Amino acid sequence: MRAFLSVLIFCLALPIQVSSGFAQTRVSKSTASNQDINKRVADWLKTCLSAWDKETHMSKGEWRTTCQRVSAERRKFLIEEAEKGVSFDPMDRTPRKGTRVY
Repeated sequence: MRAFLSVLIFCLALPIQVSSGFAQTRVSKSTASNQDINKRVADWLKTCLSAWDKETHMSKGEWRTTCQRVSAERRKFLIEEAEKGVSFDPMDRTPRKGTRVY
């Protein structure tokens, strides 16, 4: 159960991390390549799969299926945003004093 909550919090916190740690700027559609998107999705999938715990209410197979579905949804989102011209490249500025980085 604890691992399930951790993954749920991770999924819910992602938009907060994206909005606080990355700049959303308009760029040409060619800057966000499919290779970059696929690498990011593969990293997310790997992280999700490694978060499985025996104490969860899901079997490892069910967990894998859920992780694959969430990763596919994230990939679709990144592709749609890239088509709109939005970039999620890291910003070149330091975080404000007193902010927390998770």
